[in-house]
Amino acid sequence: MYFSLLLFFSSCSNITSPSIKNIKNAKLTGLNTKTLDFDLDLELFNPNNKALQVKSLKLTALIEGVELDAVDQNYDTKMLGKSTFLLPMNVGLSLKELAKKDGTDIMSKGLRIYNSGAIDLTLHGVLTLSDGVSDKVVNIDHTQNISFSKNIK
Repeated sequence: MYFSLLLFFSSCSNITSPSIKNIKNAKLTGLNTKTLDFDLDLELFNPNNKALQVKSLKLTALIEGVELDAVDQNYDTKMLGKSTFLLPMNVGLSLKELAKKDGTDIMSKGLRIYNSGAIDLTLHGVLTLSDGVSDKVVNIDHTQNISFSKNIK
């Protein structure tokens, strides 16, 4: 009997997919001859009434159509129900690949991005969430022009 009830309630678990509303708080934190490093926040909206546990984020970051970084981060945090949530992430962008696409040198490309203060960033991948009963994998496909502050240490 107990097992039947458990099976029934676990099958009733329905998670509505959260969505990315925005990329916020982008900061250029590192610049060298190989990469541009950015810290940024994904602003997510949880349309569910209950909180969801954020488990992992696996993304590919692209600029100008060039695949530049694979993001694979694990989390142990909760996203409250019916609310927005900022999920921090770090992206390192390969200047070599961007320069190759443009036919320019690495330093010129890095300085051009640095001076512009903005990039068109595309994120493709998955966000894994849990409601305590089951996991939900949410597909992410988001493109946004982001302005970034320069906070190089």
